Amino acid sequence: MAKIHNVNIKAFAEKFHKEYDFLYEHNDNVAGYSEAVEDFDTRIKASENFNNFVGGFVDYRGDFISSDREAAAFMFTMESLGLLD
Repeated sequence: MAKIHNVNIKAFAEKFHKEYDFLYEHNDNVAGYSEAVEDFDTRIKASENFNNFVGGFVDYRGDFISSDREAAAFMFTMESLGLLD
């Protein structure tokens, strides 16, 4: 499950873009990349709370999470902001 309460979506989006850029610059060759993608896929199927947060982020951003790199960046952002348990 994810601990998603009172998240500043603007700050989340800024961190997401930094994480995404880092992954892009390193051709996704970073520790934990595959695990982050798998975790995103697992949570999106299993948690309504997570699904709702992803949906809110998609609405804010105006773009779907449609690649493994985006999924990994999303999970790295969640982790760095202490939103995962």
